[in-house]
Amino acid sequence: MARTLIALILVLAIFAGLGVLGWYFVQERIHHKPEYRLATDRITVSPPPEWVPERFVEDVLQSSGLNRTGSLLDATLPQRLTEAFAAHPWVERVEQVVPRFPSGAEVRLSYRVPAALVEVSQRGIFLVDRNGVLLPPEYLSDTDRRNEFLTIQGIQSMPLGSVGTPWGDPMVQTAAQLATALSDVAELLNLARVIPIMEETPGGARRIVYRLQTSAGTEIHWGTFSPNDTETKIRRLRELREQFRSLDHVPATFRDLSRE
Repeated sequence: MARTLIALILVLAIFAGLGVLGWYFVQERIHHKPEYRLATDRITVSPPPEWVPERFVEDVLQSSGLNRTGSLLDATLPQRLTEAFAAHPWVERVEQVVPRFPSGAEVRLSYRVPAALVEVSQRGIFLVDRNGVLLPPEYLSDTDRRNEFLTIQGIQSMPLGSVGTPWGDPMVQTAAQLATALSDVAELLNLARVIPIMEETPGGARRIVYRLQTSAGTEIHWGTFSPNDTETKIRRLRELREQFRSLDHVPATFRDLSRE
């Protein structure tokens, strides 16, 4: 009885092994069929904004090697695609990846949005998003685009990493957030620059305060940045502009918003 049971187990093991081996060879043959190979023109992504390069998908697949090795039979393909798209500097977040037969995938993305320029004295001008993440400089090759953004001035640091990574300076990060909050009214108010300043409080603590500057050089003392009072201060700027027709005509006594 024991010998029969052992023999049965061996036979089942042999059949199982042959089945696995057979599936391996079948999978290898299927793997090379075009309908299972990842194709660039079969990948759909969330509609990219105009600042994302036309060859965006091709660049992602090429830099990751997925244009050569991507297969719908690869169980790790969704993760590999997620990592590949997340590595692109214009991608803020990968929301979802769903492989689609034949040869394709649907990829839902959130893109980074240019928010401000950072001017570093004698070192150049850089583009960042709302979180102070460094963006590709190619977008600024058209110099007219520089007029679309507020400029953050007074920064002494340089980016800690490459494009697609945070600048690494809290002054840049919070100034970019303020510039984003002001983007809808910057043209109306003729604002041109955001100037962060590190100051020491009477108690010895350090904090960042901000000054806004119009194209003509008029300065408005914004104070510290907090999302909670931003709408109130922007509303006050609108009122001053309406009352005096321009922020450049606002008397100095009304240019301090730090107590708003």
